[in-house]
Amino acid sequence: MQVAPLFNSSAEHGEGPVWDPISQKIYWVDLLQGIYFKGDLSSSTMEEFSIGQPLGFLALRANQEGLVMGVRDGFGFYNEKSQLFNLIEPSPEQHNSEVRFNDGAVDPEGRVFGGTMEWNGADNKGKLFRLNTDHSWNVLEENIHITNGMGWNPEKDTFFMIDTNRNAVFAYDYEIESGNISNKRTHIKFANAEFPDGMTIDSEGGFWIALWGGSKLVHFDKKGNKIEEILMPVSHPTSCCFGGADLKTLIITTSKVALSEKERLENPLAGRLFKIETNTVGQIQSRYHG
Repeated sequence: MQVAPLFNSSAEHGEGPVWDPISQKIYWVDLLQGIYFKGDLSSSTMEEFSIGQPLGFLALRANQEGLVMGVRDGFGFYNEKSQLFNLIEPSPEQHNSEVRFNDGAVDPEGRVFGGTMEWNGADNKGKLFRLNTDHSWNVLEENIHITNGMGWNPEKDTFFMIDTNRNAVFAYDYEIESGNISNKRTHIKFANAEFPDGMTIDSEGGFWIALWGGSKLVHFDKKGNKIEEILMPVSHPTSCCFGGADLKTLIITTSKVALSEKERLENPLAGRLFKIETNTVGQIQSRYHG
């Protein structure tokens, strides 16, 4: 598969790509810099917005302008026109400086799932939260090292989440009415030296997972059997999503935060956004209904 860079912009720690099929724009974040980008694939133009604090993930809203986000201080909303960020108070971990939001996704009923981690992921202080449509929230899971890639199968009865430092994708039974999860089990286990980061789940239930430090994406079928490995021209791919008019373009974020100055010179594409044209159709990412 041909891997090609997108846009003439490099993130320190690119993460969390989200495709908007309505505007045909791609969003992604520069996590530790507290910035997000919005790009147009057809014209290669992009905009940049600053939130003012580390930005773990963003998602689109169904009935409101702007975005819902998981930031250092918790859940909140950003309005692009006014360029103002408003935190939901109280927010999860609002006063706990040891952790930050790292990744998130919107469930099939329009609720936000967002996960935290300790800054370096060494201790299992991360939690998984659900932001309901009335702006209340619940704790769904605790004792996580690094909450990462999340998604649902096409049948909408199973939730998947990566814990990077446990080298695994975990599966949970998912109850669509309540948004509750249960019956945690390991779905895909990686070697101890492999660190799965972000991922996307396609319309066939297959997994496309970025390997942090592994210079590749790994594609599995819905049962967790490896189909292929896709080599990347950078060492630290971080996440991916499907976009483009036909939802067949795989868009990948990357990072250079772990690289030394010498390594950055040797890896000039690190931090760039990339695309791969595939024969697989992705799932449209849900929008938050609050």
